[in-house]
Amino acid sequence: MVLNETLRLYSPAVTVTRQTLEDVQLGDLQIPAKTELYLAFSTVHRDPEMWGEDADEFNPARFTKPRNHLAAFLGFGLGPKTCVGQNLAMVEAKVVLAMLVRRFTFEVSPSYVHAPITLVTLQPQYGAPIILRRTHI
Repeated sequence: MVLNETLRLYSPAVTVTRQTLEDVQLGDLQIPAKTELYLAFSTVHRDPEMWGEDADEFNPARFTKPRNHLAAFLGFGLGPKTCVGQNLAMVEAKVVLAMLVRRFTFEVSPSYVHAPITLVTLQPQYGAPIILRRTHI
């Protein structure tokens, strides 16, 4: 839940591009064939209609309930375009996180400035300084 919520709010992939193969009717909108569509993850991932009024807040518990819409979460893509490495990435992240949490406590440095920036991917503009303290194990 924590990993999914992190990916929802700070997805490393910023957009996904798709091209229509044929004319498509999307609600009242007629989209011609070969039109390139850009979907901004942050627009979908922070939509209050899909995620509630607290859509901009970190709340891992929101992943305990089914989503209102199948395409509300695009952490690793969706459907036939889902990342083939999704399962491995999640298992690796859980193992590394468990190893770190077991051996260290974490604290965000007082010098941290929250300023996400989009370059090729979403990343912290001024870095993410974290104070690690070894636990007694």
